[in-house]
Amino acid sequence: MTHQEQKPIKQKRQPNGETVGIAHEPQTSRAKKKTRKRPAEDLLPLRGPQVQRARKEQRKRTTEEAVPCLRDALTSSAETFHVTVAEAGKVTMEVPREALAVLVETMALIASGRAVEVIAKSMELSTIQAAKTLGVSRPHLVKLLDKGVIEFRRVGTHRRVDVASLEEYQRREQNEQAQRRRAAVASAVRSTEVEGLRVSADTTADLNAYARGELDAAALRARALARHTREAAE
Repeated sequence: MTHQEQKPIKQKRQPNGETVGIAHEPQTSRAKKKTRKRPAEDLLPLRGPQVQRARKEQRKRTTEEAVPCLRDALTSSAETFHVTVAEAGKVTMEVPREALAVLVETMALIASGRAVEVIAKSMELSTIQAAKTLGVSRPHLVKLLDKGVIEFRRVGTHRRVDVASLEEYQRREQNEQAQRRRAAVASAVRSTEVEGLRVSADTTADLNAYARGELDAAALRARALARHTREAAE
């Protein structure tokens, strides 16, 4: 055998910034396979948190836009609704009114940033489960139970909360929040008109969506700021 002369080690920088040494080998067919270039997609950088946040915001905006349309559909007297799923080959299926109503409320909660869990009405929940359902801490829920705001029963030393009791409490809270929102919107409109300013149609639509609970205060401010910035640039 003939001894082959070793060539110096060549420095190569990896995509992660590290530098490694690669020794040259004779260019045989096997070596060529080893040094074959990686596909371009393998060298693409990983998607960062900014991309994930952007996608989350896009899904939230899409949900916010869909909720009013679905609510309008529920104003009809139809008992079933036809829903088309484009990603499944544009398959159209019949959805009962009850299922569509649940879908609307679920999407509204998702748009507001809250977690959603579907629970049967006949179930009884522990204080931990009930607190999670309401989106509050367990100590706060226990205070509501002790004050008699939410009905419950005891099983030994443990509290059990019926789902219907939670729903009744949520309805009361939503009605009170809706009243406060409508009062806040009416006060803001009156203050604007007293100053001799006119409320635009876009602002009125956003205020109405806020009054219905479809927009929270942060989203309302963000839309108002974006509209003001756009108008100033024009």
